Amino acid sequence: ELIQLRRFFTAFWFGDYQKANELYDVVISLPSHKLPKLWSITSQYYRGIIAFHLYREGEGEEWLDEGKKMLQKFEHLAKLSSTNSFQSKFLLLQAESYASSCEIINAKMVFEASIKSARDHGYINDQGLAFECYGKFLASIVDNNAALNCFKSAHVCYSQWGALALAEHVWKKYKLSTCNEGSSPFCASFHTSNKHVRSW
Repeated sequence: ELIQLRRFFTAFWFGDYQKANELYDVVISLPSHKLPKLWSITSQYYRGIIAFHLYREGEGEEWLDEGKKMLQKFEHLAKLSSTNSFQSKFLLLQAESYASSCEIINAKMVFEASIKSARDHGYINDQGLAFECYGKFLASIVDNNAALNCFKSAHVCYSQWGALALAEHVWKKYKLSTCNEGSSPFCASFHTSNKHVRSW
């Protein structure tokens, strides 16, 4: 199970959502997955993000339903948690839901709230992910300068997290050498703590 999970996480973080989705189905089919574990919750979080993206790519209405199911799960977890560990995750899923419903103003507001929550609570990996997802959304509505700045902020977060291969991937994928700094107040190099450091 751990081998398949690592493959799933790697495919997700490197943006191969079709491959990640296939691996998720493999993981949840394993008998050991039915036991409650932290990484099971994490994989469901990533599945929610994947679902909303697949829906927006025209893969079918069932993906919107799947995304909303994960959103409801993390809304419940965020309400139960006393450590704020699920708040930014819930907000990011909510932002993805708004983006999938073409609610542009609400999506922007909640993407930024997710970024702020992750930053304030020291989850540098979630902050980077929220920046990258926000950047993808901004690119989809042709707000290209702000999108590039968000991708650059994601690169900074991933570098501070210690995921250097991921940071390099983001830099090359989004051609960040062309990023024009300063066009978005959310796209700056945050001074963040190096919690949850991980190498890829």
